[in-house]
Amino acid sequence: MNIHSSANKHLQTGLKTDAKRPRKSDAVYQDLKRKILTGEMTSHSPITEQSLAQDYSCSQSTIREALMQLQQYGLVIRRGYQGTYVTDPSLLEARLLLKLRIDIEATGVAEAVKRVTPGQVAELRNLDRQFEECRLRRDVFGGAELDRCLHLKLFRIAQMPILEPMLVRTTMILQRVMLSTPRPEAAWKQPSVTRHRAIFDALEAQDVHQTIDALKAHILSSAILLAPHFYGTDLVLLRDEYDNAFVRTTGLSGH
Repeated sequence: MNIHSSANKHLQTGLKTDAKRPRKSDAVYQDLKRKILTGEMTSHSPITEQSLAQDYSCSQSTIREALMQLQQYGLVIRRGYQGTYVTDPSLLEARLLLKLRIDIEATGVAEAVKRVTPGQVAELRNLDRQFEECRLRRDVFGGAELDRCLHLKLFRIAQMPILEPMLVRTTMILQRVMLSTPRPEAAWKQPSVTRHRAIFDALEAQDVHQTIDALKAHILSSAILLAPHFYGTDLVLLRDEYDNAFVRTTGLSGH
């Protein structure tokens, strides 16, 4: 099975109530999303519907639909006659988004511990195996799709559907922040992050505090590994900051 289509299928499960044939705009959306998340498309040049319609051999209305999806998830911003641009989160926005993600997911896993079944843990572990396969292949986009799928599936166990769209949008913008810069080879081979399995082990043991700690450690260590220019390099300092009410922006590079 194609890893990208598999991840996308998981992400869409439960969001649509009727089966529909894939639209051309969905394929364009997926490819543009890949280019944005991997840094192939940046905020430095405008995106025009006419040029994209030529590139993808489709109508401008198809491109417009795809751009509207990207805008919905915070990956582009449309500026009227000036054109459409890839979003470029500021330092403050990136750090607040990380706190928002942690607050939503930590609340979710605390509820998930009460509801999780062995079958759901098995599904999460299966997604994690696919994620690790992507890492071994250096597949940035495939890994991003599966990681987002995994975290959304974990959050859905908590049965808090009102917050799902907010979590998806927040996570996708953070992936834009973290994945667009190439990572060193050492970060691929031996990433210094808390792995997903630590979350699942604590979840399976129904240990609320350990599950929350593992989740926070996973998210924060990933942020430091992938975007030290936004989040610094000191995990203890970052953890202490995100356990408090306010987000610090002084003393860090960024815009």
